[in-house]
Amino acid sequence: MIKTTGFTAHENIDLSKEISLVAPLDTPFYSLLLGKKLWDTTGSKITTWREKSLDNTDNISQVEGSETDTFQESSRAEYSNICEIFKKAVSVSGTANASEITGISDLFSEEVNDRLTEMKINVEKKLLNGVKNDGSATPYVRKMDGILSFALAEQTVQNAGTIDETKFKATVRKLWDAGLSTGEYVAMCNADMKEDIDFIYDGKYSYIAQEELFGLVVRKIQTNYGNVLLVLNRHMPAKKLVVFNPVFFRVTYLRKPFFEMLAKTGDSVKGQVITEATLKCYNRKAIAVFENTSV
Repeated sequence: MIKTTGFTAHENIDLSKEISLVAPLDTPFYSLLLGKKLWDTTGSKITTWREKSLDNTDNISQVEGSETDTFQESSRAEYSNICEIFKKAVSVSGTANASEITGISDLFSEEVNDRLTEMKINVEKKLLNGVKNDGSATPYVRKMDGILSFALAEQTVQNAGTIDETKFKATVRKLWDAGLSTGEYVAMCNADMKEDIDFIYDGKYSYIAQEELFGLVVRKIQTNYGNVLLVLNRHMPAKKLVVFNPVFFRVTYLRKPFFEMLAKTGDSVKGQVITEATLKCYNRKAIAVFENTSV
């Protein structure tokens, strides 16, 4: 729990560790990257990076004693993303903060913790579904690209209907065909598509269940192209499944999550939680998407 003891009007409290612990089930993508320490910092509201592609010259066989007059190099395309500002604030009257509430020892601290949770959920939505905007036009709000905005058209499998085993494997194969196979991937989807995936394997495979535990929930699928950990994410679009290799992603902070007391102007205590962050994708071919195109 975040405590207000010792806070001053000019004190900032780093919440970068706390935010990695709150609401992990409701923010699986954000929590995954933080848990694997896949985050870094930047010094600008626009962060840039290079996407490296290896040279694909096919014929490099040479005759004995040949002169070296041909050279290869890796192509390094430059990409960027925008740091988006996320803020939640709380104001609690002196009376409310002094009142005894069953189960809550410090109302202001409880409210700050709730705002931190809400902010993390909002960041999760943008890490998935964000669409970049540089904030140069009204209302001048900068917005980041999320993982789905980085997905390439050639890395997308479309089907005018629910997902089946063939389409699922075809989606995973996109990563293998791109040469980014590490054997371990993460797939995220919403509830309806997760139910469709569970239905694919219902009755096809047997398992030993506890006597008091019933049902079938698919958590990991083994394919020729790698193992896929399935994660339910309520913030994913209903008709999309994204499969990705997490090592190619970073949450990048211009300002790490922090708490700041606001000036006291009356009989209330005020504070805010803020972060300024974006998403890096070091290789767009590390993303594969299945999309149900039916209306």
